[in-house]
Amino acid sequence: MDAPVPAEDPAKLRAALLRAMPVSRMLDYGMDHGDAVHLAHAAVSEPWHEVATRLAEAQLARAEAAADRGDAETAVACYRRATASLVFAQMAFNTDHPVKRALYVRLIRAYQAAAELDTELRVERLSIPFRQSHCTAWFVRRSGDRPGPTVVIVGGQSGWGPAFHQQAEALARRGLSAVLLEAPGQGDTRMAGGLHLDGNVDRAFSAALDAVRARTGYDGRYGVWGNSFGGLLAARAAVHDSRFGACCVNGASAKPEPLPFRTAREQSRALLGVDTDDEAAAVLRTLWLDPAVERTSAALLVLHGGNDPLVSLDQQKVFLGLSARPTLRVWDDGDHTVYNHSAERTEFVCDWFRAQLGRA
Repeated sequence: MDAPVPAEDPAKLRAALLRAMPVSRMLDYGMDHGDAVHLAHAAVSEPWHEVATRLAEAQLARAEAAADRGDAETAVACYRRATASLVFAQMAFNTDHPVKRALYVRLIRAYQAAAELDTELRVERLSIPFRQSHCTAWFVRRSGDRPGPTVVIVGGQSGWGPAFHQQAEALARRGLSAVLLEAPGQGDTRMAGGLHLDGNVDRAFSAALDAVRARTGYDGRYGVWGNSFGGLLAARAAVHDSRFGACCVNGASAKPEPLPFRTAREQSRALLGVDTDDEAAAVLRTLWLDPAVERTSAALLVLHGGNDPLVSLDQQKVFLGLSARPTLRVWDDGDHTVYNHSAERTEFVCDWFRAQLGRA
């Protein structure tokens, strides 16, 4: 499982990794604070993924010991902290290197181990038929809740599925359910299912709603919440499926282009299954949204961080024109997807979804 030695200067590589994975993001995805600080500082002389993997293994050992003692609550918490550490371990690889694939398998196993012990939340893995393959997702709700409104949560180019467990749990505590969807081009859907992102991605969100309806019988309005590039996918889903009654866009552009730095370009090509920036740009154009010709009946919430280095406020404001019921919330000092105010952001969004959709 040895990774290739990076060609660039190690100090520059570490700086790039920290820009993509700051401590605020690690905490947002559920890492232990001490682990996050350790990873940010210890990955100076050692490969990032090796440090993050060791942190995960320590949490896994704690989880297993707690489970053996019968302390299920502690075991669940440790398994989820291990999951978060593995999220950041695999994120060190922009393309589907064998090490990334192996780390993602471990990530899923850790998340599933937590699900099997959790008595407060039901976390069920879904395999949603799509095209010639399937999309992987997790259905999260409070144990014993009757079927009710569900919010589909989706990430962007590098954070997927279990990375957003804290958002799903916050929704569940408000009487809503969540689907952590790995859309085509993302996570297990890409690495195991072989699906890449293209202009037909909206149908994957509709397939997710079909799966929830078949499982629960719920036939009301749904929500969709997209983080980073996933905000565009969420908005597209709301435009193309009228069952979505509420949509949150968190840190996206309505008309994305390949970004100028290498990390983002490599992630884009992996997401889209292409080899060049020109090919990536061509696929991205099939995803653009234009409020002049595309609309949604859903209520729309747009979140923006004033210090977001990737997406400008003007780029985000385009989404507001898609809906007759738009809301904009700006954190003046917020970074990308408002990682640095994650608790307040998540509470605000979950309260908004409950107000729009009701509860179980």
